[in-house]
Amino acid sequence: MKISRKQLQKYFDQPLPEVEAISDAFMFHAFEVEGVEGDVLEVKVLPNRAKDADNEEGLARELGAILDIPLKGVAAPTEFAPAVTVSLARINGTLGTDFSHEEVVGVFKRLGFSYNETDGVYEVAAPTVRADITLPEDVAEEVGRILGYDRVVEAQLPPPAAPIDQNRYRGTERMKDQLVEAGFIEVSTQSFAKKGDVYLANPMDKTKPALRTSLAPNLEDALMRAKQYAPLVLAPGQKPKLFEVGSVFPKEGEYMELRMTETAWEGVPSHDNLTVAKLEDYGKDYTPKKYTLGAYQPFSVYPFTTRDIAMWVPADAQEDMVREMVISTVSIFAQNMSTTVNLVDRFEKEGRESYAFRLVFQATDRTLTDEEVTPVMEKISAALASAGYEIR
Repeated sequence: MKISRKQLQKYFDQPLPEVEAISDAFMFHAFEVEGVEGDVLEVKVLPNRAKDADNEEGLARELGAILDIPLKGVAAPTEFAPAVTVSLARINGTLGTDFSHEEVVGVFKRLGFSYNETDGVYEVAAPTVRADITLPEDVAEEVGRILGYDRVVEAQLPPPAAPIDQNRYRGTERMKDQLVEAGFIEVSTQSFAKKGDVYLANPMDKTKPALRTSLAPNLEDALMRAKQYAPLVLAPGQKPKLFEVGSVFPKEGEYMELRMTETAWEGVPSHDNLTVAKLEDYGKDYTPKKYTLGAYQPFSVYPFTTRDIAMWVPADAQEDMVREMVISTVSIFAQNMSTTVNLVDRFEKEGRESYAFRLVFQATDRTLTDEEVTPVMEKISAALASAGYEIR
């Protein structure tokens, strides 16, 4: 939602801080600001606050509570949800804080909550528009959010009372490592679905209000996308093979599922219920492999295009020399594009040797057209021909 500092100022007699400070206040107190342009903020209101904060007055109320400044021309709430019982000790115990009674009560007043207190126990009723306040933990979270998370005292977690059995985890990792060795790529998709046996009371995505009952639909969608981008990352002729391990939520009960886009080994099914699998035995004494990530490289969001080029090579040419010749020639004439060069075919006939390469062209700032790529291919072909390579 976009809202300006001028719009917010209508609800206050006290001058508001500059727009950057307002943005910081929203973000530090658990709202997202997706951008600031001039005096206009674009505030992202999450679904749990859509009922009360997804409008001009709602954001003004929120800012008033955060900055602890009174509003003008805004009626106090008159309708309240059922009260939530929570003690001062529980609030501080949940947050790891030492907030005082006065501070906690001050938060209730700033948020427009109704409350009664007896011997350190509060009966807190939020306005009906605050449908997200239903548990003692919700009240504690609001106290911490308004008073500031910087007030939460840093504390070391206690050591586990007993050694943690990691055999089941190791079993899962061993299974994953074997699938990677078999040429599979692991993916992780969201748990939400359009239909299912379990529906969320407050879904993050209104188009997917249920929890998935199987990994299959998301995995099929991931495979379709992987096929589209395979030429960028896989060798020619290599098809993408994916797998996922994740929770599914059928009416019979939640369990952990393994699913592959195809079977990894003959006689092995492409999916399994890992909750009942004997992963503890499988992972005993196994040391999971460690993978080192390379440096981040920016990627293009624009479509790529492919071209093939085949040639008879000089009699004394070696594969590495031919590949390097093609790569260097492509780099000369495709300087404003990112390119990938892959060998797709090689054969001998009547004492001559032929190589075929697939070239992948992509730009970082636009979609390439045939009118751009065709002249580049013509220059590449001419340069290779002049170097003794007979284009087929």
